[in-house]
Amino acid sequence: MAGILKGRSVLVTGASAGIGRATALALARAGADVLVTGRRQAELDEVAALCARAGGAGRALRGDLTDKGFVRELGQAANGVDVLVNNAGILTYAPIRDASVEDCEAMFRSNVVAAFAVAQEIALGMMKRRHGHLVFVTSLSARNVNSMAASYAATKHALSAYAKGFRVEMKSFGIKVTEVAPGMVDTHIRDDSTHPEVLKSIAARKFAPLMPEDVADAIVYAVSTREGCCPDLIELRPTDN
Repeated sequence: MAGILKGRSVLVTGASAGIGRATALALARAGADVLVTGRRQAELDEVAALCARAGGAGRALRGDLTDKGFVRELGQAANGVDVLVNNAGILTYAPIRDASVEDCEAMFRSNVVAAFAVAQEIALGMMKRRHGHLVFVTSLSARNVNSMAASYAATKHALSAYAKGFRVEMKSFGIKVTEVAPGMVDTHIRDDSTHPEVLKSIAARKFAPLMPEDVADAIVYAVSTREGCCPDLIELRPTDN
């Protein structure tokens, strides 16, 4: 895989940890120049440095994707990128009876509205160049709804719809669009879960989750396909789930 993306430039959102971090490093190892963004400066700087050591240039730009001004700034910094990995998102588990409207709104702002804003910003440049690849990281929850995750699933359903919409409208501009939908991944996104029923459910899990590197490998495959090939949807699930 080394060098397969040599000369390509990539923007990865939510890159300070988890899937975004693993994806940035995997793309760098494949030779891509990687721009990473997220909310934590120290973690981003570390990822950028590791990308540079892995063989691809690494840059970091910290900011909040729910801030329209930062999205514009990010678009300028990412001017000319070949690939966007639209990965950033948040998750709050709770039974519907206990779920707060504030948590629901926060997930939609981050997982849907911000993701759309970033994709639109980057896609406009790709349309002018008539070249590019948009990757939307959704979830198996984009097609299913699990207990205590209704709002999260709703955001992923919405993001999946955006992936389809971008695909329909970007095709005539030579832009590829891929949706990567993993099942449960072993990241720290659930560390803030405090509801006793949620904690009980997580503890009772009888299967090993995916690793961030599993998702990263799928993304590297998607963006390294030949010009005449585009994986529209890649679903990943733990083998024993």
